Amino acid sequence: MIQLLSGKTQDDSGLINVGYIGESFNNIPDGYQRLVRQKMLSVINQNYYEFFNPIDLSTSHSDEITKVFSSTKDSLANDLSKLAKTTKLDYIFITTLDNISEDPKRVMLKGEVLRYDSKTNQLNRHEILSYAEDIDLHIKEIKIKMIDTIPHSIHSIGRNRTYLLAGIAIVLAFAIGQSFSELGRYLTAGDGSDADTSPPVQN
Repeated sequence: MIQLLSGKTQDDSGLINVGYIGESFNNIPDGYQRLVRQKMLSVINQNYYEFFNPIDLSTSHSDEITKVFSSTKDSLANDLSKLAKTTKLDYIFITTLDNISEDPKRVMLKGEVLRYDSKTNQLNRHEILSYAEDIDLHIKEIKIKMIDTIPHSIHSIGRNRTYLLAGIAIVLAFAIGQSFSELGRYLTAGDGSDADTSPPVQN
């Protein structure tokens, strides 16, 4: 506890860093594009690892991400490996979807969600082929297969560590204050030798 309060926290090498670099859409209306992004962000952004969103990543690593989206099937893993090294991400997610529906009133999604594992240099794929309104079924599967299988950080408090330490300090201060208060009451009461032990006066 004293070590935590002094700011000597664990080394950041214990953190798991996960990034979502965005989507590649083809012939998909804007409303459905926003829906897919919202769903993907909600499932990938978990609190037991450090999450990096596509806006921040595209701002700081635009060229590398552009190269990933233009990769061929043979070069994709290699381009993701380079991106992982520059961003220090352990896992990278990317979504590619096409609308293959011939009905203008309905959107049928075909594509996949990829998860790249930098330690094993492997790609995990979840294929999607369904109407857009059924996307939640895929989100549930993605969570089970691709999110829940990511290891937790050794210390998962990450960016919120400062707030946790402040909370610990407040709790400790309160506990110490209570202890001194109890001790003060005990000392004020004495050892009990001067207490009046005579029986009450009877009428």
